[in-house]
Amino acid sequence: MKRTMSLVFALVLSLLACVPELADDRARIASPRVLAVRASPAEAKPGLSVTLTALVAAPAGAATTGDGLEWAMCLARKPLTELGPVAEECVERFAEGGEDFLRLGRGASVTGAVPADACRRFGPLAPPATAGGVAGRPVDPDLSGGYHQPIVLGSEAGAALASVRLACGIVGVPNAESVRYGQGYRPNENPEIDRVEIVSGEARAIEPGVEVAGATVAAGARVELRVSWAACPRAPVCGDGLCTAGENQSSCAVDCRDEPRGCTGAETYLWANPETRRVEDRREGIRVSWFSTGGAFAEEQTGRSEDDADGTDSSNVWIAPAERGLVRLWIVARDDRGGVGWRELAVAIE
Repeated sequence: MKRTMSLVFALVLSLLACVPELADDRARIASPRVLAVRASPAEAKPGLSVTLTALVAAPAGAATTGDGLEWAMCLARKPLTELGPVAEECVERFAEGGEDFLRLGRGASVTGAVPADACRRFGPLAPPATAGGVAGRPVDPDLSGGYHQPIVLGSEAGAALASVRLACGIVGVPNAESVRYGQGYRPNENPEIDRVEIVSGEARAIEPGVEVAGATVAAGARVELRVSWAACPRAPVCGDGLCTAGENQSSCAVDCRDEPRGCTGAETYLWANPETRRVEDRREGIRVSWFSTGGAFAEEQTGRSEDDADGTDSSNVWIAPAERGLVRLWIVARDDRGGVGWRELAVAIE
């Protein structure tokens, strides 16, 4: 197992959006690799418990359990003069540990609480003073207005990065705008892939699972694959079973009172525009990454942008390998607020 998991991070894909991807063939799975990390819930307040799950892909015959993964929340703030998405010690000192890490355990999935001071360390609130008594400045939000608690996972071979989106509220807007945001902002929901189908010729679904073939494709065939997700309402509709942007327990108790559920597609969300200092409606884009153990994709990544968020599907062309056998596929969907969902599939080549 140690040898297998030591390969996971050789070509690991960083999961923070501001980290550039490598230019090689990222879609081909030739050795075990972590493709994504999903946090449940997708957005959490400090002190709230979250479950983190890794998607580990591997060729046939290689272990994919992720039992050897070790997890930690990194507590180190990144200096303003330092490049990169997180402090360097989050990666460099992961193996040795120390007070900069909150260890979460080992395995493909772990659960832990977001630190109580996460919005001060990585959010819009004034951070704790340093050892010299000098307080730093708050962290700038990402393009969607969000803040993130860094997550590190790895083995003895190295470390990879993920994050949990923090529910920290907003600062720097008039009181009326802050009230609107507080009453109408809904935490992010992870996207879900509802269906994967082959649409070349007569459309047919590919059943999920990587051990048994969910569909059959001719050797060397050029097929179009399509993934689809839920259609999210642009405006709140009380009584539709979804607690969406603009709704709360007072305005729509039937949707938001007990265990509110968000939409698993491209959600509408509230965003504090830093230029106008007003709260505005935005739509999430959905990015789709494609991976397989054989054949070739026309595009490594497809999806729908924020301007095209009414679309609920994305397509890609896959050229099947010339040899018979079972090919594994993994399709990962990410929204603009850091939510993650995926499907694992197997296709028989005949």
